[in-house]
Amino acid sequence: MEEGFYWVLYAGTKLIAWYADEETLDYLTGERIRGVWHFMGASDFIATRQETTVLSGPLMPPADR
Repeated sequence: MEEGFYWVLYAGTKLIAWYADEETLDYLTGERIRGVWHFMGASDFIATRQETTVLSGPLMPPADR
Protein backbone atom coordinates (compact mmCIF):
# COMPACT_ATOMS: atom_id res chain seq x y z
CA MET A 1 0.00 0.00 0.00
CA GLU A 2 1.21 3.50 -0.80
CA GLU A 3 2.12 5.81 2.09
CA GLY A 4 -0.23 8.75 2.48
CA PHE A 5 -3.43 10.06 4.02
CA TYR A 6 -6.57 7.95 3.75
CA TRP A 7 -10.13 7.90 5.02
CA VAL A 8 -10.36 4.77 7.18
CA LEU A 9 -12.87 3.00 9.37
CA TYR A 10 -11.55 2.11 12.81
CA ALA A 11 -13.70 0.83 15.69
CA GLY A 12 -16.85 2.02 13.92
CA THR A 13 -15.54 5.58 13.39
CA LYS A 14 -14.51 7.25 10.12
CA LEU A 15 -11.13 8.95 10.50
CA ILE A 16 -8.35 10.48 8.44
CA ALA A 17 -5.11 8.62 9.03
CA TRP A 18 -1.56 8.57 7.67
CA TYR A 19 -0.45 5.13 6.48
CA ALA A 20 3.25 4.45 6.97
CA ASP A 21 4.90 1.37 5.50
CA GLU A 22 7.00 0.78 8.60
CA GLU A 23 7.70 -2.26 10.72
CA THR A 24 6.13 -2.56 14.15
CA LEU A 25 5.38 -5.16 16.76
CA ASP A 26 1.84 -6.58 16.86
CA TYR A 27 1.01 -6.26 20.55
CA LEU A 28 -1.46 -9.18 20.42
CA THR A 29 0.71 -11.78 18.68
CA GLY A 30 4.23 -10.51 19.32
CA GLU A 31 4.98 -10.77 15.59
CA ARG A 32 6.78 -8.10 13.57
CA ILE A 33 4.42 -6.70 10.91
CA ARG A 34 4.49 -3.95 8.26
CA GLY A 35 1.99 -1.15 8.03
CA VAL A 36 0.95 1.36 10.68
CA TRP A 37 -1.92 3.87 10.78
CA HIS A 38 -1.29 7.20 12.55
CA PHE A 39 -4.63 8.88 13.30
CA MET A 40 -4.95 12.63 12.85
CA GLY A 41 -5.59 14.46 16.12
CA ALA A 42 -4.26 11.55 18.20
CA SER A 43 -0.49 11.93 18.20
CA ASP A 44 0.21 8.89 20.35
CA PHE A 45 -2.43 6.52 18.97
CA ILE A 46 -1.72 4.07 16.16
CA ALA A 47 -3.30 0.93 14.74
CA THR A 48 -1.92 -1.86 12.60
CA ARG A 49 -2.88 -2.36 8.99
CA GLN A 50 -5.10 -5.31 9.92
CA GLU A 51 -7.21 -3.27 12.36
CA THR A 52 -8.56 -0.74 9.85
CA THR A 53 -10.61 -0.68 6.67
CA VAL A 54 -9.66 1.80 3.95
CA LEU A 55 -12.68 3.78 2.78
CA SER A 56 -10.90 5.96 0.20
CA GLY A 57 -7.53 7.35 -0.69
CA PRO A 58 -4.83 8.15 -0.81
CA LEU A 59 -6.13 11.69 -0.44
CA MET A 60 -4.88 14.14 -3.03
CA PRO A 61 -3.73 17.67 -2.17
CA PRO A 62 -5.89 20.51 -3.53
CA ALA A 63 -5.00 21.86 -6.96
CA ASP A 64 -2.84 24.98 -7.18
CA ARG A 65 -4.70 28.14 -8.09
